[in-house]
Amino acid sequence: MLQNIVKFIIFLVETVFLIIFILPFYKHISNIGNVVGLGLTICLMIITVFWNYFLKLIIKLWHSISGRVLLIILVALLLVSVVWCIYTSIKMVNAYKNYPDKETTVVVLGCKVNGDHPSKMLRHRLEAAYDYLSKNNNIKCIVSGGQGPDEKMTEAECMYNYLIDLGISSDRIIKECKATNTYENIKFSYEIIEQMNLPKDITIVTDGFHEYRASIIAKKQGINSFSVYAKTTKIDLPYYWLRELMGLFQELYLK
Repeated sequence: MLQNIVKFIIFLVETVFLIIFILPFYKHISNIGNVVGLGLTICLMIITVFWNYFLKLIIKLWHSISGRVLLIILVALLLVSVVWCIYTSIKMVNAYKNYPDKETTVVVLGCKVNGDHPSKMLRHRLEAAYDYLSKNNNIKCIVSGGQGPDEKMTEAECMYNYLIDLGISSDRIIKECKATNTYENIKFSYEIIEQMNLPKDITIVTDGFHEYRASIIAKKQGINSFSVYAKTTKIDLPYYWLRELMGLFQELYLK
């Protein structure tokens, strides 16, 4: 009886995550985070439903040498993966707190543009940038982002217009309109910083989950960076966080 109750509770939790990872598809958002999250959740739900069969399979494998070796390897990989994800998540959260303590040049990383309006995620980044710029009137800002094939204008142009509408003076905003990824955002923005003799340290404005990877990319280019993070909608955070973990693995070990 108790086992059935536990299985039911676990299945309910898995169902919540299933819904969380399915919802992005209805918003026309499809990335490795929600795809992998959906796949993992479905696998866990299958194990939960057929737990007795799964347990029998584990016992059967354990009774053979090759099966025992396979199980040990799989458990070791799982433990290493979990520990790495927890450790890296802590580093990601700590990156939120790297607030600038001196004058820097603000760099706002681009994101999807819908027509001539910023997407929800980009709007949150711009609002975070606006709050910071409003409190630091002597700081200049570079808005960085090129134009995707499905975008009406460059992300930089959209960001420039949005910040001006919010009340930031146009002479404080510089457009970088070529970048297509975070590496280029930082690289091309820093070229502008050097050309205009702006403060060499930068404050990166992006979503909180992305700050750690952005700081690593900046460090690889010899750039000291700080963070002003934008909040991510809670329902969107799980699959973006998962995507970011995979992006960090690639950035740290495969490049």
